[in-house]
Amino acid sequence: MVRAQLKPWLAVSVLAVLATGCQPKEIAYSLSIVTTGCAGSNPFQGVQFIRVRVTGDGIDPPIEVLTPASTKSASLPEIPAGANRVIEVRAYNADPASGGQVVSLGRTLPFVVPDVVPDVMAEAELQKRVFLRQVNTWAAPVSATDASSCQTMKVARAAHTATLLPNGKIFIAGGFNYPAGNPNRVALMAAELFDPSTGTFSPAEDLSFRTRDQVVNKIAKAFHTATLLKNGQVLIWGGERYQLLSGVNVVAPGTEVLVYEPERNQYGATQRTNPQPIPRTQHQAVIDKDGRVLIVGGLRFNTTGSGPRLVPVNEIEWFDSASPTPQVVDGLTVKRVDASAAAVKGGEFIAVAGGTDGTALRDDVVFFTWNGTAFAQVPQMAPPRLAAPGRRSAAAVTFRDGSDMLMLGGYTDVANVRPVASSEIVQAGVATVARGADIGNRGELCAVTLKDGSVLTIGGRTADVNGMMVRSDNTAILVRPDGRGGTMALGAPSLSLGRYLHTCTLMADGSVFVTGGLNETMANPNGDVLGDAWIYTPAPTD
Repeated sequence: MVRAQLKPWLAVSVLAVLATGCQPKEIAYSLSIVTTGCAGSNPFQGVQFIRVRVTGDGIDPPIEVLTPASTKSASLPEIPAGANRVIEVRAYNADPASGGQVVSLGRTLPFVVPDVVPDVMAEAELQKRVFLRQVNTWAAPVSATDASSCQTMKVARAAHTATLLPNGKIFIAGGFNYPAGNPNRVALMAAELFDPSTGTFSPAEDLSFRTRDQVVNKIAKAFHTATLLKNGQVLIWGGERYQLLSGVNVVAPGTEVLVYEPERNQYGATQRTNPQPIPRTQHQAVIDKDGRVLIVGGLRFNTTGSGPRLVPVNEIEWFDSASPTPQVVDGLTVKRVDASAAAVKGGEFIAVAGGTDGTALRDDVVFFTWNGTAFAQVPQMAPPRLAAPGRRSAAAVTFRDGSDMLMLGGYTDVANVRPVASSEIVQAGVATVARGADIGNRGELCAVTLKDGSVLTIGGRTADVNGMMVRSDNTAILVRPDGRGGTMALGAPSLSLGRYLHTCTLMADGSVFVTGGLNETMANPNGDVLGDAWIYTPAPTD
């Protein structure tokens, strides 16, 4: 066991790890613990004890060492060779044996301790870092080199995507903002990466593709989808940009399908010629258990020459990285805008619920599954239905260990912001819909399923009962199963600013990462596009 000095703002420790194998020897990992925060946050306030825990494959129970904070040092255990090693630091307000509670928490990204030690290991592999953050609250990220300054995205953005990569980084792409002095939305081609091991944002390659002649074509897009594929790449589908026509900023849906390769920080493009590519924006993309992606709904150009410029997309498409050409489901259409979709029954089925058909709300739930050659709709004698009149722009997450879909909030009007507070559970196993807990009147909110199975709902857009006084919402509510087939809602701390068109992403360490969005107020109905980022760290449940 190694003891290390604990400084008030940063603890730097050394782990001696014995790796067994053909060449047994020690690997010297260094661990730094960032114990300060920005904007008045102090994750080390009131801390009396520090517990260092090591978890990973084959480690059961966790290896733990408890040290009083007053000793100004931290004790660190040896770590056996193996995969998915995580060093977790828990900070207590008193001795946990006497009822002390965890007040702050931090974890490293998973790493591998080799059983045969290479002659040379990269310095970055040997240096591990933990950022302590107060539990059950929001904290802005800080960097390892400047723990007193809040880190923000390189570009303020809304209607963007944020995708957890296999290496633990978050890939943030596209969206829109308002350039200085310009009241019109401008779609973004900029992308960036957040690295939780350093607490910093760095530029990524702009959204683009290369022609056969290696000419780089950059593509701006908002309201696209980004789906992590099983091979570690990110599928980026459709979206919209904006064209100024006769003084009006017009939405232009795109057909581009990009595949981002994180290891190379580059994009590939895939497209078909027959049938022609389908412009699509504000759609849904969901991956099934075998890694195939279903794309449904959204808006496209009206090609009839009359009526509204944008109309719902009827066609259903799918993508399989094993044969990466976008395909259309023959003979099957689902006309949906602002629908909710999620994988259910362990990813065997994909549920699509609610939304509108362009003229009326929909209350039906449609299930899709892979039939061996393509996605197909699952026939149902009596399709389950949402509570009348249906809802649109509800958040949707996979719920109850992947068996069901939980729909949260939304609007009960085809075009106006008339938010609803209720939630509904699409129970795929019995093809029924059950009522869930109320989460406050809001639509276009963000939701993420935590590692303990509960769901954190964040932000959204709300209005009064008449659909007036529209504004962004800063509410956060925690939704948990109630043990009787329903859910219960618990309070959670609100964000400092309301927002919608933001992202929420479950990070590798179990915390929730929120970025950007549109802060719309009654005084500023156009809204301010935000560039901030926030992290919510749930308290441990074990």
